[in-house]
Amino acid sequence: MGSVLPDSVDLDRWDEPSPGPDLRESLVQWLGYQRHEFQRKWRDLSADQLASWSIPPVELSVLGLIRHMQQMEHAYLSWGLGGGDQVETYGDDDYAGGSAETVEEDVRLYLEEVARADTAIAALPTLESVGRGHGDPLGHTLVKMIDEYALHSGQAHMLRFAALGTLRR
Repeated sequence: MGSVLPDSVDLDRWDEPSPGPDLRESLVQWLGYQRHEFQRKWRDLSADQLASWSIPPVELSVLGLIRHMQQMEHAYLSWGLGGGDQVETYGDDDYAGGSAETVEEDVRLYLEEVARADTAIAALPTLESVGRGHGDPLGHTLVKMIDEYALHSGQAHMLRFAALGTLRR
């Protein structure tokens, strides 16, 4: 099975960002690192494995996490920072929703939201700049998203192993 990610997404291991004097640059690099690690959890999984609730009775799949993170990218970054129309793509059906048939569309929506989020981040000049959607400062919002990715990457890691039926790093 090929990856559900486009060929342009690098699935090789990255090193953690190096410390530097610019806090904004550091936070943006950590967000990029956490996104990358989250996306690496999808590799080698078929559409069925991505959508499966592989740890019963938990109604959670890697696909559910992808759908959830699409909504978090929107709420906190693309809409939260950039403003415009707030959209709940999946509503309350993010974690438990989706199927093998929706995988490609869900991944596409997630990656498009990440691109919009990056544009919204770049548009704000300082960490103290407030988002036009939620009104929270950029710095706070970046820390929140790094935390979201750290939490959900850990969940995706365990779900990945369960779906594969083996520890494949």
